[in-house]
Amino acid sequence: MRGSRGASRGVQIAIGGLLVLCFAQAAYWVIDQSTYTQAVNADTLERYAEQARAADALLDNGVAWAKVHELLPRLLRGVEGTVLDPAHAAELDHARHRRINRYGWEGSFFLLVLLCGMGVIGASLRQWAELSRRQNNFLASVSHEFKSPLAGLRLAAETLALRRPEGEVLATLSARMVEDVGRLEATVTNILDAGEIEEGHLVFSPERVCLAAALRSSLEESGPRAAARGVELVDEVPEGLWLNADRAALHTVLSNLIHNAIDAAAAAGGGSVRIRAAAEGREVWGEVSDDGVGFDPREARRLFDKFYRTGDELRREKKGSGLGLFIVKHFVESAGGRIEAQSDGQGEGAVFRFWWPTAAEGQGRA
Repeated sequence: MRGSRGASRGVQIAIGGLLVLCFAQAAYWVIDQSTYTQAVNADTLERYAEQARAADALLDNGVAWAKVHELLPRLLRGVEGTVLDPAHAAELDHARHRRINRYGWEGSFFLLVLLCGMGVIGASLRQWAELSRRQNNFLASVSHEFKSPLAGLRLAAETLALRRPEGEVLATLSARMVEDVGRLEATVTNILDAGEIEEGHLVFSPERVCLAAALRSSLEESGPRAAARGVELVDEVPEGLWLNADRAALHTVLSNLIHNAIDAAAAAGGGSVRIRAAAEGREVWGEVSDDGVGFDPREARRLFDKFYRTGDELRREKKGSGLGLFIVKHFVESAGGRIEAQSDGQGEGAVFRFWWPTAAEGQGRA
């Protein structure tokens, strides 16, 4: 891992150095051409000054002005001697300014393009580094998500094999094994769903689904997990709210939001998770709120990014792979809805609110 980071850092430094060199070369070209133009103009004026002195010498030696002017047509006879024709001098000065301006515009355009390129490359490198960091966090978190339930399953299996418990002990071990298997299944499902989303292979089958019934199904699965972690689940969703939704997608959305809220509340030492919903025009809004650890309000939008998880993986108290909310957002938006996250800050809890299109009266019921 360190070798990979060192290599990527070396590439960034090399590209940055190359861009800085190109920028310096372009700036040098503009300055050099402007200086060269000024020097050529000064040299031309000096040659005309020499011609004027030569013309004065010829005139002093008795050569007629007509003959001198024929030899040196750019000169005029003035009160104080021979001088360069002011009209030609103006032409020279205009040509000098035109060339300097052209070099300036060409150089500025090239520098602007180079700066834009540097910005794009810099943004791409930062995005790549952030994605790499998230992927590393994802690997660490998924390893933990697999390792913990597997260790629990192994311990329960060894207990069953060595002690052959009965009654309440057997029931407790069985429930724990079911919970660990469910946790493994949820992690695998999220990984597979995220892969399907990236490939664009997911196909949804919308139907008329009762939100209250779908929520009860998700709460039945989440109940043991919440109870084991000292979190109370409060269902305040009324009957009669019908959504135009794919049943499996809606179940995934509700389950991921509830599991996320349970983890947040448990990380704060326990608490409650409240689920509410109501009709709003042609949509139904629903929200899952908790009194858990909360998050920085500035991270609200990024919570739905793939692999994104707040904090450092090594010091994180909340579990998860960083895929749940990414999947939730995709499923909600694929159904024509939207979702947002709110929190007043660390330790202030969080609210995840979504809006989902209602089902038409003529649709088949589920």
